[in-house]
Amino acid sequence: MKIVPGLLGACLVLSACSATPPVTPTVTVTAPSERLSSPDTIPATTDPATIKWMDGFCAAIHGYRKRTNEEAAPGTAEPTSVADAQKALSEQLDGIAARTGEVVDRLTALPPAPVPLAETVRKGFVTKYTTARDRARDAKATLDRAKPGDQASQHPAAEALDLAQQDVDGTYDPIAPMMKSPELMSAAASAPSCKL
Repeated sequence: MKIVPGLLGACLVLSACSATPPVTPTVTVTAPSERLSSPDTIPATTDPATIKWMDGFCAAIHGYRKRTNEEAAPGTAEPTSVADAQKALSEQLDGIAARTGEVVDRLTALPPAPVPLAETVRKGFVTKYTTARDRARDAKATLDRAKPGDQASQHPAAEALDLAQQDVDGTYDPIAPMMKSPELMSAAASAPSCKL
């Protein structure tokens, strides 16, 4: 989920040069293509605990993608003042902090991974989502403490929003990192939440 750097830069330049607040671009997270192993590499039977674990893992990641797309739906009016733009940016930061925080909670609530690769992937994902959550939460707190109408407060907040989105880049496909494990791929093929 990347904001086009040029568009973000243009928004920031416009906000610095005019009284009209910047319009932040809408971000849509696309679903990755489904990549399951070929039948000759999938074990004949897969432990139900592994399937359950993969189902929970996929549900956490796909839930983030779906919620992000729902919350990015068009329909919000453009801000008409710097204070309105601050409020809109604060809401965006709050949204990403809440969504990434939910993923962290769901991933840490999973039982120990049944396969070492899965545990390694989970820890990596938890680190990325935690970093994004903390960055967005801290930027929102700083922005909310700024005086309403303070244009200078928007640049660091917009930059933090962009960085929080970059923090979770590469985490939208819960199956791809598991491809080296036939057992995990078999579990993903059987887990309802791993199917798009």
